[in-house]
Amino acid sequence: MTTPATRVPLELIPATPQRVWGMPAVLNFTLGGLGCGFYVAAALAAAGGLDEAMGLAAWLAPTLVLAGFAAVACEAGRPLRGLRVLRQVRTSWMSRELWLGGVFVALAVADSVLPGWGLRVPAAAAAAGLVLAQGAMLSRARAMAAWNVPLMPVVFTASAAVSGAGLLVLAELLAGRVPGDGFLWIALAVLVLGMVVWLAYLRWSPDPAFARATAPLRVGAPAIELVVIGYVAPCVLIALALVVPPWAPLPTALAAVLAIAGQARAKSALIVAAGQRRPVTLATLTIPRRRSA
Repeated sequence: MTTPATRVPLELIPATPQRVWGMPAVLNFTLGGLGCGFYVAAALAAAGGLDEAMGLAAWLAPTLVLAGFAAVACEAGRPLRGLRVLRQVRTSWMSRELWLGGVFVALAVADSVLPGWGLRVPAAAAAAGLVLAQGAMLSRARAMAAWNVPLMPVVFTASAAVSGAGLLVLAELLAGRVPGDGFLWIALAVLVLGMVVWLAYLRWSPDPAFARATAPLRVGAPAIELVVIGYVAPCVLIALALVVPPWAPLPTALAAVLAIAGQARAKSALIVAAGQRRPVTLATLTIPRRRSA
């Protein structure tokens, strides 16, 4: 007697780690997001009357972005050939990333030299565009299950906001200025929103390939490290600073360091640990089941 046939997926080629992007790419995404986030955070703070950190952001943010570009250029082995990417701006998000990075660096430096020319807003817009381009670059990688999701540009934007706010807080403290309650509440809100985006990303798709690729980000010690150390601990420390103002500098500084380190760790885990190519499967394989009468 023959029972009804069942359909089971057949994995022809298993998921394999990608080898194209390594730590240089991680540095590019980390430093680029940190620099752009810092510049935008400093520009917003300056618009609110706290413009002391803008002078630091005007040169440090472009330096971080350029350092990230230099790291990823060296990964290719022949950095000068990377200039060819600039010609593909109509089709390549990598090309758009380079163009937006160049525009941001030029505008940020020009704004520091010519502060009255109104260049800060377009510089901040270029910084935001650079971060979005980095996220879009990953989201268009169809072969990468953990990257090929439409939420990826939002993940990169949230990461830049968290790390940039952390660097701004740290810059204020190192300059001897203790952030006020309003400043700390905004930093806390940025951290909470960043954590919501990260958790939403981890639960974005029921696709088995996505679940398998993101398992290193969701399960075990790395998951605890990314969420607890990168988000929960900084939130608790900032809350402590708000509740006990005399102690504010120490927990605030620690929260800023953890926020920056947490985003660097998340970028590393996303590129290296979760960088798995999709398996090649045959979903229509039919297997008849037989049993004796």
